[in-house]
Amino acid sequence: MRLHHKKVLVTGASRGIGKAIALRLAQEGAEVAVHYLNNQTEAEEVAHTITRSGGKACLVQGDLGDVTQAVQVGEGAWQQLGTLDFLVNNAGVSYKKHFLDYTPKDVDFFTNVNFKGTLFVTQTVARKMVVNRVEGAIYTVTSVNGIRPGMGLSVYGATKGALETLMQGVAMELAPHNIKVNTIALGAFETDMNAAVRQNPELLKTVNEGIPMGRFGQPEEAAHLIVDLLASGSYLTGASITLDGGLLLMRGYGKPTPYGGAQA
Repeated sequence: MRLHHKKVLVTGASRGIGKAIALRLAQEGAEVAVHYLNNQTEAEEVAHTITRSGGKACLVQGDLGDVTQAVQVGEGAWQQLGTLDFLVNNAGVSYKKHFLDYTPKDVDFFTNVNFKGTLFVTQTVARKMVVNRVEGAIYTVTSVNGIRPGMGLSVYGATKGALETLMQGVAMELAPHNIKVNTIALGAFETDMNAAVRQNPELLKTVNEGIPMGRFGQPEEAAHLIVDLLASGSYLTGASITLDGGLLLMRGYGKPTPYGGAQA
């Protein structure tokens, strides 16, 4: 119960890594605002799992692709819990597409959800922390693709790379208020986003061979790292921690091939 009475907003917490983070936070005694977009039933189950174990949880719905709703997510979580000690930015979208096939709609989708939505949730919560003199912490889940993009992930990686840079600047500007800001760059983790890869034995074998640990990460492994860092109250700020089973050390399983789409 290292986080007893601490209050946390986790975005994208109805499933996958966000769900694992929310449940782990609750196990450590935190009160959790479970954010979701469309999966109300799954979000309610996360909250019920927490409350059945004696914890406290509330739901916050909102589309982070809309700036107004992103702000409302931060404000709604603060209002329901009375304050926020921590923010965990986990929500994001991803799919593969060749750079030559990207449309303005694709770019707007990635930028609005991954970058702008996260920015304005963070700004909303951080403003309230500063005004209320809360010495808290903010962790943002990014991706190894923001450091070294994979095939078909150039725009997705660009938005995650932008978050890496953004949060370093935020860490500097919030340091005088003793609000610590860090990022966690994740590698290949078992989520709905990569289910197709894991259901294809040949492709899964190829991907696993490109990871020194030889497997995908589990959502609970990301959750344990983030929660341990929050519980430690450490001096860490402005840092990016890579959790990828060594993937970046030997990335190379995705080989570029000539473009086979529509010709100019």
